[in-house]
Amino acid sequence: MKNALSLALTAAMLASMTAVPAVAAEDPVTVTIMCAYASEDPHGQYVYQYADAFMEAHPEITIEIQAISSNDIYAKLASMATAPDDLPTLFWSSVDMAPSEIDIGIVEPMDEYLDDDTKASFANGVLDGATFDGEIAFYPIDVQPSAVIYRKDRFDEAGLSVPTTWAEFLECAKALTKDTDEDGEVDQWGFSMVGSNNSSGQSRFMSYLWSCGNQIVYDNDGEWAADIESDKFLEDFSFWTDLYTKEGVVPTSITEVDYATAANYFAMGYTSMILSGSNAIGVAYNSNPDLKGALGSFVIPGDAPGTMLNAEGYALCAHASDEEKAAAVEFLKFFNNNDPELGFWQASGKIPATVEGQQADYIVGDDYAGYLGTIEAGTVPTMSFPGFAALKTALGDAYSAVFAGEASNEDAVASLAKEVDTLLEDYN
Repeated sequence: MKNALSLALTAAMLASMTAVPAVAAEDPVTVTIMCAYASEDPHGQYVYQYADAFMEAHPEITIEIQAISSNDIYAKLASMATAPDDLPTLFWSSVDMAPSEIDIGIVEPMDEYLDDDTKASFANGVLDGATFDGEIAFYPIDVQPSAVIYRKDRFDEAGLSVPTTWAEFLECAKALTKDTDEDGEVDQWGFSMVGSNNSSGQSRFMSYLWSCGNQIVYDNDGEWAADIESDKFLEDFSFWTDLYTKEGVVPTSITEVDYATAANYFAMGYTSMILSGSNAIGVAYNSNPDLKGALGSFVIPGDAPGTMLNAEGYALCAHASDEEKAAAVEFLKFFNNNDPELGFWQASGKIPATVEGQQADYIVGDDYAGYLGTIEAGTVPTMSFPGFAALKTALGDAYSAVFAGEASNEDAVASLAKEVDTLLEDYN
């Protein structure tokens, strides 16, 4: 049921719309969308509101939203792939999710559905970031390169400069880890690490490893190879886990700290830095409006890029009907181009995928500087390894074992190397 806010937004969007192309559908069409955005606050509400506005313009089309966590979506889709008729018309996708979704045969390439004007509407590099093996795998809604968001006020108070190396990052984290009420217990930590063993924690760990110059898995003349069995990889792996086990600059019970918890810690002032996509800016401002003006961001420390462009959006199901596919693509065009206030992107902190969206005033401050700097400096090329999801799981298992005290760094890396070798055999 539409609430007052939804009705107001629908009316405003309909009033601001230019001519919306009609969808060639004589009979009613239902588009189901398995959506990770819809499960998130505060921006999830806009997915429903955009669907309402679209259906006002297209009464012959019904949009049904199925909210699901991004950490659960691949397992859900994989289980549904054995009964293709049950698959949604659209499903949330991202640069690290797409290779696995393609591998199980459920993705319809977008190329033939996007006209030249639509392709030209995307910002530089965005479509490349959604392209695998020469085909556009999903329709980009936003880009989520990672950077480090930090408390400018606390850096200034402590006389700290923005770090450019991980050694400097550790020194900043130490300086910002404090017992503020002098009761003998640390109550403010330097770094809001995501330590949970899920996609959010795994992706951040992978970004850190990339920034240190590790390729992890790479294409070696047509064969997949890994660089995990090296002294450098062990040293870099140990630095990350030591932030918790030895340095104490991240909150306690780290294996239970998922993205939502880490972002909340940062928003509430328990931590002073967080490695994240710009969505954490949205969480911080919505949870604590007083932070506006106090936040900055900087490029991930290290000598190498630490992030892909990380386009996110929706993939089109290969098993949908032609009518469903056509209607779904029209909804995606509507989603990206018919909210002049960019409510979804402002609320989420995500960076729009379009040229026009990336020129919005809210993106030009210190809080987004690290993200724009990352895009300008260049990012890790889109990784097309089809075992990407399994690789992330293996990385998560390795750091979790150390955090839980179940393995040393050496043993965890040795086990990881064996898992990755087996994984490479599956795809070579």
